[in-house]
Amino acid sequence: MPKAIKKRPAKQNISQNEMKSSYEHLKHYLDKNKKRSQLIMGAAVGLIVIVSLIVIYRSYSRDQVSALNSRAYNAFYSQSSPSDSEKRLKASLADFQRSYNDEKSPVSLLYTAAALIELGNTDEAEKTLIQFNNTYQTDNELLPISYYKLFGLYKDKGASDKALQTIEKLYALKSPIFKDLALFEWASILSASGKADAAKGKMAELEKAFPMSPYVTRRPDSAALDNATKG
Repeated sequence: MPKAIKKRPAKQNISQNEMKSSYEHLKHYLDKNKKRSQLIMGAAVGLIVIVSLIVIYRSYSRDQVSALNSRAYNAFYSQSSPSDSEKRLKASLADFQRSYNDEKSPVSLLYTAAALIELGNTDEAEKTLIQFNNTYQTDNELLPISYYKLFGLYKDKGASDKALQTIEKLYALKSPIFKDLALFEWASILSASGKADAAKGKMAELEKAFPMSPYVTRRPDSAALDNATKG
């Protein structure tokens, strides 16, 4: 005897009465918890306003920083008369400092140090470069420049011990930038300290590691500190 075919239960449609009932339940809940609902709605609106303000502020801040950097670059590299040079550099320094305060950028901080050096404020420049080295230890492009500028400050001051420590740290960086120059300056310091054999060893190391370097053919005892590339 064939089995009776069971009818599948028909899908229940949400009736108008059920929708009305759900609406009434929701309205009843909101009326009952009116104060709480208002707090939730107020908090949500407040959050939206805060997020919108943050987005607007960040966009405005980026525009401001970009304008400051542009003006600072122009002032720093501007070709002006010697009488206007100090004024130009001070303006550049102020803009780079404001830019860094608004948005922590390694470029702005390094330019701040460069402007301080140009103005002859070596003590503040030294502090700024040390700050850079401590803050941006993974910046493989700018960190060697910072170390070389700091080395130059120590060398100009005659602080040979600090100069040697700085050039050693420069050579130990992962970045290949200034590696050959670091060895050459290292040899120069050793030569100036009367350590001729050690200086020859560094020059031999330079020739082996960087045979195409222009410093290979130079004498370390006659080395003069070249001005580090600005920026």
